[in-house]
Amino acid sequence: MPDRLFFPLALLLAAAFVFIALRPFDDRAPRGAVSGGGRNAEDVTVKGQELHRFLAGKSPGLSIETESGQPIARITRLADEVYEDPRSGPHLVLAEDLEYAFESRPLEVIIEARSVGDFAATQFQADYLARAGGESGWQTFTLTPEFAPYAFTWTTPKRGDSEGYDFIGVRPVAPDKRRTMEIRSIRIHALGPKELPPLEPSNSPLP
Repeated sequence: MPDRLFFPLALLLAAAFVFIALRPFDDRAPRGAVSGGGRNAEDVTVKGQELHRFLAGKSPGLSIETESGQPIARITRLADEVYEDPRSGPHLVLAEDLEYAFESRPLEVIIEARSVGDFAATQFQADYLARAGGESGWQTFTLTPEFAPYAFTWTTPKRGDSEGYDFIGVRPVAPDKRRTMEIRSIRIHALGPKELPPLEPSNSPLP
């Protein structure tokens, strides 16, 4: 084969191998902050592939499992993992558009969760941290072996003059050794317009 044909063909073949190796048409799990893009930013549910957006923080106990083809976030916490900042453990980051949508208004966070494993958690906690400095505090719930929704309400503060992120942390209560739980979905939605009187944090299992 003449050189003027061989080298261009070799280059094309090498480029084809690189293209195939990159697997551009594969479905890739979403990563990074949760955004309201393409949906109602005042009512956002994180489930399915979006559970890959969970960040571990400093905890080694976060994994994404699959059940009946659907992703589930599994969280294991050791008894010596002690922290108050929700960013130090498994958490979701809410992007600037959601911070704006949810600022200065009452919200409800609904977490669909269950206990699981040899050291199944009997309780878990959730915390909403607003970049503006407000925090719901860790809300405690009693888990069951079956998935069930658990909710808490809180009024977020104003965000100030600059944009940033909000955070939702979730952790099993681990009185000794370790405890494990799973999450199937987290929904965050506004309960009313902005700048209503503050709503005291409360929590309850849903019927």
